[in-house]
Amino acid sequence: MQARPGNQASELSAGPPQTVGDRARRALAAIFGGERRVWIVAAAVGVPLALLTLLYCVQPRDYNLGTDSVEVHGFPARAAAGRRVCIPGLLIPGGTAGLRLVVVSQARPRPTLRLTLTLPGRTLHGRIGSLGEALAGRQSAAVFSIPALPVAPSPLPARACLTAAGAVAWGGTALPSPPAVAAPTVGGAPISGRIAVWYLPRRGAQQSYLEMAGTILARASLFRAGWVAPWVYWVALLGVLPAIAFVSLRCLALAAAGRPPRRVALWLFAVAAINFACWALVSPAFEAPDEADHFAYAQSLLERGQTPARNPASRLAPFSSAERLALEAISYSTQHTAADSRPPWLSQQRDRYLRRAAALRPAADDGGGYETAATHGPIYYAALAPAYALAGTSPFSQLTLMRLASALIGALTVLFTYLLARELAPGRPWLAVAAALLVAYQPMYGFISGAVNNDVGVNAGAAALELLLIRMLRRGITVPTGAATGVLLLALPAVKGTAFSLYPVAVLVLGAVLWQRHARTDRRGWIAFASAAALTGLLVSVALGGVHTAAAAPGPSAIGSNATAVGGALGDIPGFLSYLWQAFLPRLPGMTAHFPASEYPFYTIFVIRGWAAFGSYTAAFPDWVYGVITGAMIATILLCPLAAGREWGWVRSHALELAALVAMPAAVIVGFEAAYYTPGLRPVIAEVGRYAFPAIGPLAVLVVGALHAFGRHRLLAVTTAVLVAMIGLSFASQLLTLTSFYA
Repeated sequence: MQARPGNQASELSAGPPQTVGDRARRALAAIFGGERRVWIVAAAVGVPLALLTLLYCVQPRDYNLGTDSVEVHGFPARAAAGRRVCIPGLLIPGGTAGLRLVVVSQARPRPTLRLTLTLPGRTLHGRIGSLGEALAGRQSAAVFSIPALPVAPSPLPARACLTAAGAVAWGGTALPSPPAVAAPTVGGAPISGRIAVWYLPRRGAQQSYLEMAGTILARASLFRAGWVAPWVYWVALLGVLPAIAFVSLRCLALAAAGRPPRRVALWLFAVAAINFACWALVSPAFEAPDEADHFAYAQSLLERGQTPARNPASRLAPFSSAERLALEAISYSTQHTAADSRPPWLSQQRDRYLRRAAALRPAADDGGGYETAATHGPIYYAALAPAYALAGTSPFSQLTLMRLASALIGALTVLFTYLLARELAPGRPWLAVAAALLVAYQPMYGFISGAVNNDVGVNAGAAALELLLIRMLRRGITVPTGAATGVLLLALPAVKGTAFSLYPVAVLVLGAVLWQRHARTDRRGWIAFASAAALTGLLVSVALGGVHTAAAAPGPSAIGSNATAVGGALGDIPGFLSYLWQAFLPRLPGMTAHFPASEYPFYTIFVIRGWAAFGSYTAAFPDWVYGVITGAMIATILLCPLAAGREWGWVRSHALELAALVAMPAAVIVGFEAAYYTPGLRPVIAEVGRYAFPAIGPLAVLVVGALHAFGRHRLLAVTTAVLVAMIGLSFASQLLTLTSFYA
């Protein structure tokens, strides 16, 4: 039979049949869409970073089998020669072959030390001879070897007793009074403190983090909401985080090709929220800066309808009974500030807490006393109310859901950063995508956004205010922008007083807008601004007055405390300028010393604490990582003038917007440095780099702008490399936090 002509034409027009290889190439082209340079540079930078991370995970290293969750923050157990120091209530993991403690001896050589370890059905003894090398008054490790305990699923309860041939003091943490349960004793008398103990494997044993992964993630899942299990971490580390990294690069590649994804702003918001949610699960419970205090504030507000007392003399307990029991379960008072302490690792400890909570039924509404967060306003904490209400009665479930709600608030800053960059460069949307993603993956910003801390609220509000100010400079004032600006200017200080540092910039921007645009058609915008500001100020005053307790009345307000903090700097401008200089640069001859000579303030404040110091500043990278970050920060600053020269046309036409953009981080930094100003020598550096995060959006835009120094033809490649490095640093930071606390 002859084929029909129509069929022949159809067959000819169909072309050669597609092979499997053709279909695979098309699929890859669809998946890795957009500008090819993004994917090429991402592979070139990402693969070495992935290999470096893998090396970190597979490298064998020494490890502990556990601790009693006590840090060496002093030496509360002092004993004369032969006087017995006993530590009851220990839970010793199977496989333990040694106990390590820290001791100080005033004599040289260090005297002979003896250990008696009482276990169910047996007693073990250990002895360490005198140590001639130990200097008088210097602490040293005391490692007692014991016969290795059999590996078992449950730890063994034990009591350790120590004696020394001379006067010694054993390291641990002092407490206001002896612990109610299992208090250590010296000569049979309870002491006000606990003693630090580490449980060691056999001598020379090493494991890699990869070998310990299952154990690490099981430990991390303890003291969380009930649905948080080890599999959640496996999914997050191996699935969710790589997936959002891919989505981030795809957004950049499509935007660079001139076809950004539909609703790209929502994609960026989702990426940031998911990354911050992973941080919320990675950080140990109550192990973010002042998180116990911020949780107590929210609980007082939501359970009692009142903020915590602002009077330090208040008789109310700062924490509720429910929170105190939870903090006791994780050894909060003895392990949260030193890098060598660990939170509880044992499921038995979690189960013991659950039994006590079920038996005691501790109250959640009997707190509300003075604590460090009490001077802030209630707006951020009220935003966490739905998460708190959905979580049930467990503080750990409440904290987990409140952290996830905080992650959503933190992601708003990423959204506002994208809109800010689009406002400045509307014709090049990929620049806005890059700036937003730099914020989304900044490790310290991610860590704090996954915690309960009102810095998250002020960061998001400040980012919105900065967007509105730049928008008004470019487009003039309208009723919506005027009203929103008025609301934010009066509401933000009620979130946290650091928002006042943006007021000088806001005044200058509003003055410039008024100078440029004061026609009759602009009046409605200015009326909306004034009306919204007045109404918000009234509502904030009423709200603050309504939620404060009588006990709080004598204490400072959020506004008053902030004004008091900067009053010293305003009253001594030359001294403050010297202080500010020394925060960044070496002290000049004739300047009063304000910081310890052994530390470089810029490095401590803005590099270590501004990028990667997780937990209560306990988990940190090796020094070389911070050296790379320092070099990148300095290089970015040096690139700015070259970038301005290359883009001089844009700089001239956007001079006001650029000046405002630079002024925002400058004002924020000067503001918090003024709050910490001291006329004389400060014994420790108190500032932390995260206080600059109210200006993280403008900073990210300026970083992308500085990269223009490489020229527009290289800009995409350099920006992609920087972004991939930031994604890698963020992922490494989460691994660092997990391994620092749970390995």
